[in-house]
Amino acid sequence: TEEPFMCLADFVAPKDSGVKDYLGAFAVSVFGAEAKCAEFEADLDDYNKILLQALADRLAEAFAEKLHADMRRELWGYAPDESLDASDMLRVKYQGIRPAPGYPSQPDHTEKRTM
Repeated sequence: TEEPFMCLADFVAPKDSGVKDYLGAFAVSVFGAEAKCAEFEADLDDYNKILLQALADRLAEAFAEKLHADMRRELWGYAPDESLDASDMLRVKYQGIRPAPGYPSQPDHTEKRTM
């Protein structure tokens, strides 16, 4: 691959660089999904548990993408004219990053509690 292998620290300006840098964070969730999945599990209803887990995961991911786009275009506004199609979004063609615990850039799920 021609893409560079970068870590999260590669996106933060060194303190002695004099660059004023910012870090934003947000969390998304599907309220009630975990409790409902526990109900399905107690009822030995694996099908609905798996279905709800998948749906909740996709909804949380979609909301995170939307929130990140709003941050770039409107709230922080560093990319107000950004217009990316789904293919460009999947290829991470936007400015900045959106790391999340459990993904390759941050594989340790235990950091969720720290954040």
